[in-house]
Amino acid sequence: MDLEKFDILKRNYEKFIQEAEKAINQESAKQQTRSVWFDRQTIEKLLAQTDPKQGGIKIYLGMYDERTVSERDDAERASDYIGKLTVVLTASNVNQDPGQETMIVNGGKVCPPDC
Repeated sequence: MDLEKFDILKRNYEKFIQEAEKAINQESAKQQTRSVWFDRQTIEKLLAQTDPKQGGIKIYLGMYDERTVSERDDAERASDYIGKLTVVLTASNVNQDPGQETMIVNGGKVCPPDC
């Protein structure tokens, strides 16, 4: 993908999510997630659980709430994440859903605040 199209995709999302956040949450609107970063070790650990030819990473979109924010390692900032979008990575063979907890990873660096 060329950089111009990449920038257009990001801007389209940022405009949409900012407008949607304000429409839904008005005065309590948060600056919504722009990206989530996972380290190489995490990705390789997931890929190691898949078939070398048919395996990959399946990405789910989600949103933190009071029950799920405990998945984050930074409990002192938990309230900053409630209502923010996140991604969940899963080990997957041929687009299958995960079959066990070791195949599911959440808790990447959410930007903002960790940009």
